[in-house]
Amino acid sequence: MPPVAGSPVDAVVLAGGPPDAALTGGPLPKAFAAIGPSTMVERVIAALRGAPQIRRVAVVGPDPLPPAVAAAATLAVPAAGGLLENLSAGLAALDGGMPRDAVPVLVAAADVPLLTAAAVTGFLEAAQATGADAVYAVVPREEVDRAAPGVRKTFVRLADGEFTGGSLVLLRPGAFARARPVIERAVRARKRPWELARLFGLGTLLGLATGRLRIAALERRAETLAGLRARAIICRDAGVALDVDTPEMLALVRRRLASVHDPVPGHPVSRGAAGPAGEAS
Repeated sequence: MPPVAGSPVDAVVLAGGPPDAALTGGPLPKAFAAIGPSTMVERVIAALRGAPQIRRVAVVGPDPLPPAVAAAATLAVPAAGGLLENLSAGLAALDGGMPRDAVPVLVAAADVPLLTAAAVTGFLEAAQATGADAVYAVVPREEVDRAAPGVRKTFVRLADGEFTGGSLVLLRPGAFARARPVIERAVRARKRPWELARLFGLGTLLGLATGRLRIAALERRAETLAGLRARAIICRDAGVALDVDTPEMLALVRRRLASVHDPVPGHPVSRGAAGPAGEAS
């Protein structure tokens, strides 16, 4: 059964990965880098908790989680390897014997400390309204440039505009399980152009290369490949996409939050929530 607008949503926060001493000053993954009195992952959890749709929050990360993070999470889930393994572990922890698609799950990266409750709420409202199996947040280039001039991001030029991927995905767990073999093929092929061409079709790749492809065409191709209804939601809040990977980006985020006097994780500081694709606003 597709997600219904306004229905409860569980969340998985992906906070695994290798140690990143450059950001954390110790043996923990980058999600545990400090920003003011809290860490990046704590800010993400607080933003999720501030959205009225969110019910439970499972955090996938090192075992054990730091006490403050464990206290903020509903479930602490030991990291199981790479991204797909960690996502599967988080979904399994939330399953609890219920039908696999009884409650949709919001997947969030733990390294987006500018994420706000307003952005999460807006994305979920727009995503649930689509009734799709998987809904992915994308952010227009102009919003990223406005929020963080000069920040290096990967953008895809489409007929609808230039976009970068956000760090929020709403999905039905059963649909993810069915589509996982195709997702694994795509991950393996991501740096091999001819493998990608075989998987997605040469016409799709040419459309991407020339900027003539539309979001709707990508959604249809994903549906054909993976057997699930996929949709993109255009989010107008750059915080959805501003992940922290470098000390320079961490310093930028710290300066930004200090300038708006935002010591409380999840307090709205980004412009707008989300704004069709669908648009969240």
